[in-house]
Amino acid sequence: MSAAVRPDSVSANNPVTSTSVRATLAPLGLALDLSEEEDYTGFLAGGWEEWNKVLAMDDYVPLVDEARFPRTDVHRPSAEDNPHNAWAWKARIEDTEARGGLLKGKTVALKDNIGVKGVPCLLGTDYIQDWVPGVDATVVTRILEAGGTVLGKAVCENLSLWGTSGSSATGPMDNVYAAGYSAGGSSSGTAVLVARGVVDLGVGGDQGGSIRMPAAKNGIVGLKPTWGLVPYTGVASLEATLDNAGPMTRTVLDNALLLQVIAGADGIDDRQQAGCPFPADVPDYPAIARTGIKGLRVGLLVEGFNHPGGHDPRVSALVKRAAEQLLSLGAASVADVSVPMHLDANILWGTIGRLGGASALRGHNGGRRGLALNDLADKMAPVRQEAFGHLFPSTKNSFINALWAGEHMPASLVGKATNLVRKLKDEYVAALGDVDVLLMPTIPFLPKPMVVATSTPAQLMANASGYTRNTSAFNLTGLPALTIPVGFVPSDDDARISLPVGMQIVGKPYDEALLYRVGYAWEQAFDWKSFT
Repeated sequence: MSAAVRPDSVSANNPVTSTSVRATLAPLGLALDLSEEEDYTGFLAGGWEEWNKVLAMDDYVPLVDEARFPRTDVHRPSAEDNPHNAWAWKARIEDTEARGGLLKGKTVALKDNIGVKGVPCLLGTDYIQDWVPGVDATVVTRILEAGGTVLGKAVCENLSLWGTSGSSATGPMDNVYAAGYSAGGSSSGTAVLVARGVVDLGVGGDQGGSIRMPAAKNGIVGLKPTWGLVPYTGVASLEATLDNAGPMTRTVLDNALLLQVIAGADGIDDRQQAGCPFPADVPDYPAIARTGIKGLRVGLLVEGFNHPGGHDPRVSALVKRAAEQLLSLGAASVADVSVPMHLDANILWGTIGRLGGASALRGHNGGRRGLALNDLADKMAPVRQEAFGHLFPSTKNSFINALWAGEHMPASLVGKATNLVRKLKDEYVAALGDVDVLLMPTIPFLPKPMVVATSTPAQLMANASGYTRNTSAFNLTGLPALTIPVGFVPSDDDARISLPVGMQIVGKPYDEALLYRVGYAWEQAFDWKSFT
């Protein structure tokens, strides 16, 4: 490589000096022979010359057809225009050449980590400010081409790293069914806007349950697709191995319809693996959803109903009753299935999610094929004290964990967790060899009242603890997981308040159509609001 050749001359502003190599190696306890220092200093100076030329080049940002997809009425809504505090930014975007399409007449809200050119992206935080993406995410283009109308960006939790609805810099959001209770996160605003009927459809993001948790808490349908089925191109990443975008809707058929539009390889996102269809080959999910569940074998994941870390027996009993109704709809069996390693999923996610998320916080934007959001990376790093003070406790904790682990834990820590995730996936797939789907509560207990913003970090962390016990495993393993509402349970804190309960349906990779068959059959047979 040319950078390994000492340059004949260097720029006047080249920062490499005779002590640079020594100073670089010293913190690691490393050193060169004195006879070699001059050569390696020259190589480093040559490297800087090349890097500086790359930085001087214009970045490549794919063009957005703003004539066909104009952005109008882009604004931060007033309090009067945003009564539920769920809009981060409003706009109106539609296809001026639309001639119908699967989403004709449908309005859509996008989680505020999804890039839309010319529409500010808040990411739920004050850690960075004034980021206005220069690209449209693939999912945005597909929605517009299908005739959908984007009405704006929905509030997300702080840097997408929180499971309750009180961390966003724009303020908290109430559960749709109970003021003062969590609406879930991190796709909180999307869930609230969809549940309240402000929009027809929503697209959320899910790294540990961030679509399914707010969907379950607000009584709507949410899907975390098979990892890579929906392109993540143009969406702010937390951790690439966990990132998913997916549909949030009031009905199963609407969910299936939106997935049909946004699914399929885009030739850019390197999350898309063997088995991922191209857009023209994406199944007709709504049609398949209507085909029934005759002969289906249903497995109740024992560990998901009786998690020793904590669960509400009333929630478990309600979901089990809901699952047993599938027998009357044609299922061949509903029986217990055990995957003991399910109980280890959260600690594996904590290792990969926290350490990987901290890498994103520091602006690390390499090692990937796809579309790099370089303008966002430049805002994220370096981490300075003023910005560090704006981090929410969950993100600050991840950052501290990652820094300490980098110094004190074996280099193989994340690699070992990665290999154990493969073992976890193999165990789920083995269980899915005996049954067609796995069922469990989406969240093992009810939403809690939110603590006040002045709470200590320990109080805030405790308030969100345990929500992902049944969701994070499927981000790790990449398996598709659908949540549908199946009833209400009275709150522990106030018996006058009843809160929604979600049933999570999990299948093999790319088996979303089967999940929709189960969800639609149940939804059509029962009114979830009166099911007990």
